[in-house]
Amino acid sequence: MFKTMTSVLNPKANPSIEEINKIPSYIFCRWLSGNPHTITAANMINAYDKIPIENQFNMIKNAFAGKVKFIPYPKNTKEDTLKKIEYIGKHFNISLEKAKEYLEFISDEELNNIVTMYTEYELKGK
Repeated sequence: MFKTMTSVLNPKANPSIEEINKIPSYIFCRWLSGNPHTITAANMINAYDKIPIENQFNMIKNAFAGKVKFIPYPKNTKEDTLKKIEYIGKHFNISLEKAKEYLEFISDEELNNIVTMYTEYELKGK
């Protein structure tokens, strides 16, 4: 799916309709919002979300292919941070608000140890 999305920037690439239809519109817009040149197009697609994905893809391809070289894929940092706060709260037996404060002061090494300990514990429990 990511290769198909990035092919929108290559004027010579022509993915099949089936490959294009596998792209969720939300993910496509989120990816487009990673570049200041394409963010207005992503906003337009969000406003008119009923446009079929093939048309969205073709519109972006016609507007930006060959002009924009690279758009980074956004990382899921919010979800990771929430898990870390949850683990700190469990580890020190404190509220999530206090755990959020602890996150600012805890060393990276200690945080990694806590995260590793709880992820291993969750994997064993499943």
